[in-house]
Amino acid sequence: MKDLWFIGGMVAGASWLVSRTMVRRKAQVTAANASGLSPVADLTHISPLLQKTALWCLADGGFERRVVHGVLARGTHDIDVTAFDMETLRERRGEWAWLPVEPPFRIGPVVSVVACEMDRDFPHALFKHAGGGDDLTDDDHIERIGSLSKTVRDGFGMARSYPAELPALPTTPLALGLPAGWRGYCHTPERIAELMTGGLAGVLARAARRDLVIELIGPLVVVYPAARDVVGSDAFADLTQTALVLVDGLLAASPALTPRGVADQRA
Repeated sequence: MKDLWFIGGMVAGASWLVSRTMVRRKAQVTAANASGLSPVADLTHISPLLQKTALWCLADGGFERRVVHGVLARGTHDIDVTAFDMETLRERRGEWAWLPVEPPFRIGPVVSVVACEMDRDFPHALFKHAGGGDDLTDDDHIERIGSLSKTVRDGFGMARSYPAELPALPTTPLALGLPAGWRGYCHTPERIAELMTGGLAGVLARAARRDLVIELIGPLVVVYPAARDVVGSDAFADLTQTALVLVDGLLAASPALTPRGVADQRA
């Protein structure tokens, strides 16, 4: 009898894993079709500068899902685009963090991200639109009891949240006239002022999505909502389109590194 229970448990567990894999695969294909990209296995093709972003510090790394990728033409430029969901490592550990800037903000346990690589070299800059992430709201009771790691942390009296490590960004916002609802952080404000006068200010005004975060670092433009879930393939595609609108503005506001664009840098 014990052997039968053991075999039954193994079969049930295997069935659950297969079912979860099929659901996630379907979500990945649906997201790819909606955004005009293709499913890929992981994030190994993205610049390692992604790991120097505030997103990475807030998440402390993570586990990617629904990864789609492609090269999209924007005028005369080819843009390497990757969109994915990332479950933060902090969520797996039962905690969350806030970025220690003024004012601070947090991200959700699963973050939808669009990373665009382009023929530019930006200083590390972060732009944040006002939204729910600024409230630093703790996980609710249902979220706590629904997570074994969070329940264990509470049982041992461990803190639920911590300030994240601050990347190469200042703590105080830029003293620039950003569009309503936006604030920015960068150690080279003169570079950001050039981008703003070159057209980025108008693009930010049009991309005034609540809780949106935009990071520039080297060739990367990383776009993600702080504490709002992106549910469904249409919302996923809409976030991708928002990122491409920002890319268009940055292309117009900054000089290219090479005469023919980012395509020259890819094998």
